[in-house]
Amino acid sequence: MKHIQLATAILFGLTLPSLADTPTITGVTARQRYPWNGKVDITYTVTGDVAQYSQPTLKVTATDGTTGNTYTAAALSGDMGLSAGTHALVWDMNADGLTFQSDDVVFDVAAIIPRYLVVDLSAGANASAYPVTYLAEPPAGGFNTDEYKTTKLVLRRLEPGPVPTRDATLTKPFYVGLFEVTQKQWSLVMGSNPSSFSGETLPMESISYNAIRGSNAGAGWPASNAVDSDSFLGKLRARTGIDFDLPTEAQWEYACRAGTTTAYSYGDFADGAYMWYDPNSSQTHEVGTKLPNAWGLYDMHGNVWEWCLDWSGGSLSGNDPIGSSSGSRRGIRGGSWYNYADVCTSSDRSYDFPSDSGDKLGFRLVRALSD
Repeated sequence: MKHIQLATAILFGLTLPSLADTPTITGVTARQRYPWNGKVDITYTVTGDVAQYSQPTLKVTATDGTTGNTYTAAALSGDMGLSAGTHALVWDMNADGLTFQSDDVVFDVAAIIPRYLVVDLSAGANASAYPVTYLAEPPAGGFNTDEYKTTKLVLRRLEPGPVPTRDATLTKPFYVGLFEVTQKQWSLVMGSNPSSFSGETLPMESISYNAIRGSNAGAGWPASNAVDSDSFLGKLRARTGIDFDLPTEAQWEYACRAGTTTAYSYGDFADGAYMWYDPNSSQTHEVGTKLPNAWGLYDMHGNVWEWCLDWSGGSLSGNDPIGSSSGSRRGIRGGSWYNYADVCTSSDRSYDFPSDSGDKLGFRLVRALSD
C-alpha cells in the first residue's frame, strides 16, 4: 500500500473571513507500520488555533485510489489536537475493518467546525440542565420542522465581516437563531406563556425586554452582560452553561441582510413570500412559513418585532458597535405582522421602552463568541 502525503484545508462546511491567521492544516503524512499490523501513523501540522472555534472535531479519511471509495476513521488514538503545532495520531485500520489491496491510498486530515448549535428543551421548566449539541450540517429533513420550533432551539453560526451599507464591522463570529423564539420554547423554559395569540409554533410575543433579560442585573447592558436569574435568559444560561443573549443591532442587521445591500434581504420591494406584515396578516403566524434569507434565517422581516440589546440613538459604525451607554428605550428591529413594509426593512431602526410588551414584540437568540 502506497501512502501519499496530502495537505488539506482545515475547515469543513464553513466559510471563513479572509484573515491572515485563519487556521490551516498542512504537512499531512501517513506511513504504515512494518511489519504491517493494520496501523498507520499520521502526522499533521496546524497553523493557527482551531481550538478557538466552538466544538471542532477532527476527521481523518482514507480514499482508495483504485475504487474511489472513501472511509472515515473511528479507531484513532494518540495526539488528535487542533491547537497550533504538529500532532501525531495512530489509525488502527484493522479495528475499523479496513483491508486495502490498492497501491494508491490518500489520507486526509480535516477539522469539522459545526455550523449549528442545538439546545434540547424537552425536559421543561423543572430541568436542571438542557443538553447542547453541535452539528456540521442540518439533520435529514432539515430544521424547518415542529421539533426545532418547539422542543429544540437551533442557532446558526455566522462568521464576522462588514455590515452592508453601514460603516461597521463585526470582528467576532456568533450564533443566531434560525427562528424567532416560539411560545412552546418560552413555556418550556419559563413554565408559563403570557402570549396574546395562542399556538405552540407561533412566535413568542407580549414579552418585554425586562422579561427576557431581567429588570435588575439584566438592565445593565452594555456596562454588564449579566442577566437576572429568574429571567428567560437567566434560566436558559443556568441550564446550558452558555451565555445566550439578545443580538446587538449590528448583529441583527448583519444577520438580516445576509450580505445584501437592498432594502430587504431579498430585494428592494416588499414581497409577501418572505414576510408576514400588514397586507397579509391580522396576527402572528407560525415561524418558518415564509421564505428564509440567503443564510437560512426565517422571519427577519415581519411577524414580530425583535428586541435588541442597544439603547436608542447609538451609532452603527466602527468595530462591533453596541449603541449608546445609556438611554430610556431599547432597539427593536424587523417590523411585525401589524406594520407596513417601510418599517420591515433591513435598515429601519425602531425603539421601545424595556418594560413594554405587546402582541407585536418578540425576539430571537444569539450566542456571541470571543474568536
